[in-house]
Amino acid sequence: MRILLVTSNLPYPLTTGAKIRVWHLLKRVAQYHDITLLSLLDSPDEVQFLPHLQQYCQRVEVVVKQRQRSRKKLLLRLLRTILKGQPPRNAIAYYEEMEHKVKEVTGSQSFDIIHIEQSHMAPYIEFMNGSESAARLVTLYDVGAVQQRRILKTQSGFQNRFWTWLDWFFLRRWEPAYLIRHFDKCIVVSAVDEASLRAVNPALNLVVVPNGVDTVLYNLLPEFPDSKEVLFIGKMDYPPNVDSVLFFYREIFPLIRSRVPQARLLVVGISPTSEVRALAADSAVEVTGYVEDVLPYYKRACLSVVPLRASGGTRLKILESMALGRPVVSTTIGCEGLAVVHGENILIADAPADFADQTIQLLRDNILRQRLVVNGRQLVETQYDWQIIARRIVRIYEEVTGDGPC
Repeated sequence: MRILLVTSNLPYPLTTGAKIRVWHLLKRVAQYHDITLLSLLDSPDEVQFLPHLQQYCQRVEVVVKQRQRSRKKLLLRLLRTILKGQPPRNAIAYYEEMEHKVKEVTGSQSFDIIHIEQSHMAPYIEFMNGSESAARLVTLYDVGAVQQRRILKTQSGFQNRFWTWLDWFFLRRWEPAYLIRHFDKCIVVSAVDEASLRAVNPALNLVVVPNGVDTVLYNLLPEFPDSKEVLFIGKMDYPPNVDSVLFFYREIFPLIRSRVPQARLLVVGISPTSEVRALAADSAVEVTGYVEDVLPYYKRACLSVVPLRASGGTRLKILESMALGRPVVSTTIGCEGLAVVHGENILIADAPADFADQTIQLLRDNILRQRLVVNGRQLVETQYDWQIIARRIVRIYEEVTGDGPC
């Protein structure tokens, strides 16, 4: 089977959840099918990572995002996008060079499947040439309107709130209506997201393919019983992550330190904003920025926290922590869509005082930590290993093309 995979970022290095998902599924699906990867690059320097993808892909094509785009052209594109009833973020995701590259790639080779990652990239489906018979799939990492509504509740500043509101306003109707017109199947990462979309448009052809973790690569780490370090991992310019770490530091962490003075917060992730970097002025907080390997920080930590108040989809950071044997305290939104059970394989709390209580309990209670570790590891091994999830993707490809088993 010949598959064209279109992504908004090169899926290497593994610095974001989206890249991790694409990387792990791509290299496993490539064992069975020929993949052509077409990606946008954030900078020309990223071409150094192409060999990592070329070892799995039959062909890799890239377009470098323009750092300096004509303000006039961008405003015109934004106006045209809004007049078509599409959210403003689609205009930001559009690059003329990408349109030409899509036409070039699909005009020079036929494909059995065209698979686009993320809804803001979905309009590139309109530029596909010569692959009219190809099955068309799109993956949503979250339901756009749900995500933007939640972000809106946590944002401050008129400009940020206005653009988030505008995205939400258009995404409510555009996303489900556009997907059913242009795609044969829509992949979502949780049953919660599936239900949200189906409530808006029951005719959508939806299938759940969750996020996962490499349980072979990520083995259980030895416990560090004396550690009082609490770990937060994420892309630190992503608004929901910024909000959650600031929320934790300002409203939860002081309650923890009042009862566990030795507690420290590790904030690990690429591109921290100035607000996040400023937290390092507190000697009890470490902000790393980009790190090549997250394992040393997991080794140091006693537990992971996921105090998210916005976003959608499912959190790879929770699955990663469980695979490595670090128990997790999460908000309800933070673990939404995962088959987790409070007190069995995770602790869940939403109010700051409750979240602090659960975290302190884990810092002090070795028996509770061990129970969550054992059950969490069992959960990811049986339901969330990338090998299991890749097989689901392969079956979907076979279904939409009518091909038999590999």
